[in-house]
Amino acid sequence: MIRRNSRILIIGILATAFAAAIYFLFFKGQGANQGGEGLSRFKVETIRGEHGWGYNIRQDTTLVIEQKVIPGVPGMDGFTTEQEAAKTGGLVKQKLDRGIFPPTVSVHELDSLGIKYQ
Repeated sequence: MIRRNSRILIIGILATAFAAAIYFLFFKGQGANQGGEGLSRFKVETIRGEHGWGYNIRQDTTLVIEQKVIPGVPGMDGFTTEQEAAKTGGLVKQKLDRGIFPPTVSVHELDSLGIKYQ
């Protein structure tokens, strides 16, 4: 009786481990962009606004973020150049790809990207 219960327990543990392995191998990494590899569901597009450049981030076709001003700093100024908006949008996209939400941007991160702001 004890041997039978032990066998059932071992089979149950092995089945659970197998199911977990299948999940992580085939489903967990879908849509992720880990280390620059794989596919990301998020796309960055730059936009020209009233106060300068900004960016949109879409998940598939749905608009997730519309950023018309420089994030993390007070005021209503947009980015000076399209490249600055694209760099910052890329940072936010990376955060979303890693599951960081909300994907806040600090002044330190803007400085490290070389973004000019006042």
